Amino acid sequence: MRHTGEVKRLVLLGPGHPHLLLLAHLARARPSGVEVVLVSQGPAQLYSGMLSGCLAGMYPPAALQVDLPALARAAGARLEQSGAQGLEASARRVRLGDGRVLDYDVASVDVGSAPAHDEVPGVHALAVPLKPLAGALTRLRRLSAGPLLVVGAGAAGVELALCLQARAQVPTALVERGPCALPEQSARAQRLAARVLARRGIAVHAGESVAALEPGEEGLQRARLGSGRTLPFATCVWATGPRPHPLLASCGAALDAQGYLAVHDTLESTSHPGLFAAGDCAGFVSGQHVPRAGVYAVREAPVLIHNVSARLTGTEVLRRYRAQSGYLALLNAGDGTALGAWRGWAAEGRVLLRLKDRIDRRFMARFPRRSSD
Repeated sequence: MRHTGEVKRLVLLGPGHPHLLLLAHLARARPSGVEVVLVSQGPAQLYSGMLSGCLAGMYPPAALQVDLPALARAAGARLEQSGAQGLEASARRVRLGDGRVLDYDVASVDVGSAPAHDEVPGVHALAVPLKPLAGALTRLRRLSAGPLLVVGAGAAGVELALCLQARAQVPTALVERGPCALPEQSARAQRLAARVLARRGIAVHAGESVAALEPGEEGLQRARLGSGRTLPFATCVWATGPRPHPLLASCGAALDAQGYLAVHDTLESTSHPGLFAAGDCAGFVSGQHVPRAGVYAVREAPVLIHNVSARLTGTEVLRRYRAQSGYLALLNAGDGTALGAWRGWAAEGRVLLRLKDRIDRRFMARFPRRSSD
């Protein structure tokens, strides 16, 4: 440790769900002898659960933006807004985006994941990646007239297609590598999604992959599919499955087979004690199934809070995180209704949107919000 005195430094890399909840906890119970530093890319963190609703016109942008400077002040933390360009686990230091080096005693990584698109020609130039969320929100609020194409028909892709189509009223299509929309859900939920998408006139091209995005004709672009078929689009949203955040590849800590930070069920690195990971960037080596979804990240927070404190004080035994066996998936359909799925059950209706809205608003009520877009 290179900083002076007996104060220990906790560095939080990224303002994901678990770190937001950790900071909210610190605002209520601030520890002594600990300097907390939050590293973010900018002054706001967008809540993914309300993104589609915002794009459908249900919420103003400010409603889903956590005010990080205000949250950091309440928690007694320092906010570094230049982001991180490197993590050196063995040296216990973070290289900030502006080139400065930040040493730590304990660190937690909650930087999320990145969209899987690097191997597809044309994506960087012609598609709107779902992450980072701030960029997606800015670009999709100015949706171009003309056909909409969403690549990836998991929960995020289906919800985006429904909400954007409801607002823009443009021809909309989904491309999904798997056999149907919502391939990760039950057969009943898949049948429900197929009915809703068909009713809304949204075409689903299942069992297909995008080989390239290319310039098209008449002011449009086109997606060339693996089958050779082409689909025209004015806007293409890339909502495929996640891949590890680039920060992890060279951090020096053990990674799992997919490239995520390898952690025990305590959320602590398997190779570097005092380094934790939560949310999408954590890879559990115990074999327990932890989907990369916000509801799981939220439930990791109490374990992370306890175990980070235990490492800082050296006085408590680390707790283990146990993922729940399932969760209620709620997808905003953009028309005043939502789709819901829980294990083998699935339904749609206005009451489900009211439930989703209540859950999302309750989560955001824990944090200060930005007052403008």
